Parts: sequence; C-alpha cells; structure tokens
Amino acid sequence: MAKKIQLAGKTIFLTGACGGLGSAIALRLAQHKANLVVSDKNPRALDKLCDELVKRNLPEPMIYPMNLVGATPNDYKQLAKQLDKHFGQLDGLIHVAAEFGSLTPFLLYEASRWLKEMQVNVNSPIFLTQALLPLILKSKGTILFTSDNQQTISKAYWGQYGVGKAAIEQFSKILAQECDNQGVKVETITPPPMHTQLRAKAWPAENPDKLTKPLDVADLYLQALS
Repeated sequence: MAKKIQLAGKTIFLTGACGGLGSAIALRLAQHKANLVVSDKNPRALDKLCDELVKRNLPEPMIYPMNLVGATPNDYKQLAKQLDKHFGQLDGLIHVAAEFGSLTPFLLYEASRWLKEMQVNVNSPIFLTQALLPLILKSKGTILFTSDNQQTISKAYWGQYGVGKAAIEQFSKILAQECDNQGVKVETITPPPMHTQLRAKAWPAENPDKLTKPLDVADLYLQALS
C-alpha cells in the first residue's frame, strides 16, 4: 500500500520545470500544497506554467529562471541565499533538467555539444546540490536525481547523455552514503519510457499512446519526497 503523500508547506526546488516530466511534477506538488520553487531556462515557459497552475486554483509557485548551460557555482550560491532568505530551509531538491540532441556516432560528436550536455546533465546538478545541501541538511530533506534505463543508454550512439546518466547515478550513491547519518535522503529515480519531447528525439517513430504519461510518473517523485 502506497504511503500517504504529505507535502503541504514543504519547500521544494525543481529544475527542468517546464519539460514534460517537470511540468507534471510541478502540477502534482502544487496539488499537494507544497511551497514550490520552479526553475527552467525559459522564463516565458515558467510564466505559462505559473498561469496554468493559477487557473487551476492552485498555489502560485516562485519562479527562478536559470540556464544551466551558463550557470556557475557562484550562481547556485546566490540561489541558496535567496532560498535561505525566503524559506530558511529546503525540504526537497528535484533534478529533472536534461540536455539531449540526437543519437550520434561518437566520431561525429562535436566537442561543443559534448561540453554543453556535460554541463547540464552532470556539472550543474552536482554543484547545485552542493550549494543547496546546507539548507537541505537543516530540514533533513530529500534530494532526487533523474536517470534513464542504463541497459538502453549504455549502447552505441547515446554519447554524453548515456555517460552523464551513469555519472549521476554514481554521484548519487556517493552522496547518499555521505548523508546517511545526517538524516538526508538521496535517491535516483529511473522513470519508465514516457511520452516526452526528449524521448521523441531518440524514438521519433514510436507510438506515444503506448508510453507512460508523465503525470503518472510524477507520483514516484512525490512518494520519494513524502
């Protein structure tokens, strides 16, 4: 039996909030009355997300536009100061933002693309976590990373996306051990195949009706937070 989700008043920071999975998680968190801070590289998409939640008579989240490609550790420290000022602590950090272009042979992989994807998929979630960890320690909160099916993305042509997800899974295991005696939970969630724009880049001919809807996956994150 699934445990009851209790997130009312909990402060949650969500990256990639305007993507297919991110927007679904944002909706479910708002429905459970969490103090939600949503982040994405597209300010207009963030505004649209907030408008949609307000139309549903749900709490309006705080928005924090941030392009992870150009963000630095100092930017994450500034974010931590803002969250500390407004909330004093952080109950949950959810990493959903991801960068993926296309399936590409490594011989043809441009260095600039690899570095961009490495920044979004690996460096940014790691240093964002480092900056926000003191606030999460205050609340004995939860950090959630998002991975992908390793049996699939460890095969040919998955490039940095495959490497990046493996790296994040390893980092999550290391951090989980470091936080084990401090009351902070660190987990990696691997969603089932979902109907999202990111997946469509890799499987353009796939029938979306046979895929899991992001809203059905969102509760995996809420259960882990609760």
